[in-house]
Amino acid sequence: MQSKLKERLDMFSDAIIAILITIMVLELPITLHSGVVDYPQLFKSIGIYAVSFCFIANLWYQHAVIFNEAETVPNAIIVLDLVFLFSMSLIPTFTRMMTLETTNINVMLYAGLCFIISSVFRRISKTVIHAKYTDQADMRQLYNVIYGSGYLDSGIMYVVLAFLGYFFPKVVLVLLIIIPVRSFISHARDNAELNELEKMDDSDKREFLTLSIKEQRRFRQLLQHYFSQARRMHDDQAGQQQAWAAFAKMAKDEFHVSDQTLGKWMHSSNRDNVRWGKRDHD
Repeated sequence: MQSKLKERLDMFSDAIIAILITIMVLELPITLHSGVVDYPQLFKSIGIYAVSFCFIANLWYQHAVIFNEAETVPNAIIVLDLVFLFSMSLIPTFTRMMTLETTNINVMLYAGLCFIISSVFRRISKTVIHAKYTDQADMRQLYNVIYGSGYLDSGIMYVVLAFLGYFFPKVVLVLLIIIPVRSFISHARDNAELNELEKMDDSDKREFLTLSIKEQRRFRQLLQHYFSQARRMHDDQAGQQQAWAAFAKMAKDEFHVSDQTLGKWMHSSNRDNVRWGKRDHD
């Protein structure tokens, strides 16, 4: 019963988000002067629409990630999700306000709405994560997937933007586009890492999570560089061995891990490419 309710809530949320994006497109103002389109105003309107589109798209992604982790949807989640969707439904109105007149008050109101939405969603995320996980490392990893490792997508950032919007409304408008795009890219990368992390044994996972977020990403960079070299030298056994030796030395020096641990991390990180590591390592 709960699983069916979760599925229906997922579909309802997706439908609301699709409707909101459609409404914003339909409400783009097209001004005519003697039968000629006011293109500067049109491009400005499209730019402001991009602010809301990126924000909503990022929220949809975060919502999909967190509800994928939720096994059930208790009443508390349902109520919070409805409040979340209600707040999102105000975005087209606030977007139109900024489109018609990009004043400091309108920009501040929009940033304030973003703060409310992000705060409600953070509460949803916390409820779902704490209901499913008890290990702090697992919680931290999922929080990083949803929010990233910085403050770009936090409520604090929107408070700061609301304050700056009073003095620099046009600058804040640009930042409101950059932040969700940057966050989406970061979250997609972290989500891929979370999926790979789930392939590890519990002991290997705990050991990998002792690394900082920066160190985990550094390991991924070294690993991808090694795989790229190995592919280019697929007919050069000596070259592959040199690439492996260079990668292993750098990884062990930076992360202080054994050959056995390094092999396990490689196996979980890229199952399609691990044959290179196994062949060179052997």
